[in-house]
Amino acid sequence: MEQFSLRDLDEVDLLLTELEISRGKGNLILCTVASPAYRDHVIEAIARRFPVRVMAVESGDALISDLRSIKPDEKAVLIWTLPETLSKDILDALNNFRELFYDNGVPSLVLMTPSALDEVIWKAPDFWRYRGGYHILNGSERGLDYQAVEALSTPLDFSYESKEELLRRIRINEYLRDKISDQRELACILGELGTVYFLLGEPLKAIEHYEQALKISREIGDRGGDGAHLGNLGNAYAGMGETRKAIEYYEQALKISREIGDRRGEGNRLGNLGNAYAGMGETRKAIEYYEQALKISREIGDRRGEGNHLGNLGNAYAGMGETRKA
Repeated sequence: MEQFSLRDLDEVDLLLTELEISRGKGNLILCTVASPAYRDHVIEAIARRFPVRVMAVESGDALISDLRSIKPDEKAVLIWTLPETLSKDILDALNNFRELFYDNGVPSLVLMTPSALDEVIWKAPDFWRYRGGYHILNGSERGLDYQAVEALSTPLDFSYESKEELLRRIRINEYLRDKISDQRELACILGELGTVYFLLGEPLKAIEHYEQALKISREIGDRGGDGAHLGNLGNAYAGMGETRKAIEYYEQALKISREIGDRRGEGNRLGNLGNAYAGMGETRKAIEYYEQALKISREIGDRRGEGNHLGNLGNAYAGMGETRKA
């Protein structure tokens, strides 16, 4: 069993916290990552927590043009990815136009490999000194740092390979739960703990954590969090066979998804309602919900959701004896 590095957890925590407190104002944060593949995972995880715009730096002139012309959303995080080897024109642009990273009025996170950092320190020293923060993320593509980033970004639909992996997630999140004071992050951590317990077949523990997360989300006015936790409570109650109660939660979650324009969430809730009604034998009603969910998945290009809803429609028609249609 791998041991967790508290240093790695702390570094990820610090990076995400710095991005959070820098939102809406200029900041230059540098971060080294072990490899381009690992960097991409870090970007994916950050994107689950913040609106991001990723800018690949290919030349010095293009970098300067982007810095001068980009108009990011004030709530966004700009992520700049440097190539593994930095050309002279990129190094010159970093060094001579460093103040433009602050002028955008949003945090800029510059990701680079350790070897690229060496070039920056020696050949773009003013850029290096101009940084507001600096973080080192070591580890392989699926190493400890990525696990920490996954835990902090709390994806609700994560995949797993074994019970041991789920137990490992509990240890990470329990460590983070006791460490983090930011309420939005805490709600996310409690939500993932609920999901892990649900996957481990402990719905009562799942409900306990989802309710705590829901309470926090409502207190801080996080409507998206409200919808996610309500939907998860519906899943937990459905898993316990309390389908009517599950439907109540799904309907509340669906209402929020529609109010805030969360199309993917709306499709998920419609699919959940379809499953609930199918479980109660109300197949025609289930089909109505599946068809609505399928329409949304196709409109937003959610291929995985589209496949799930088509499969559920097939099951529903098969249950009605319409095998050809199934």
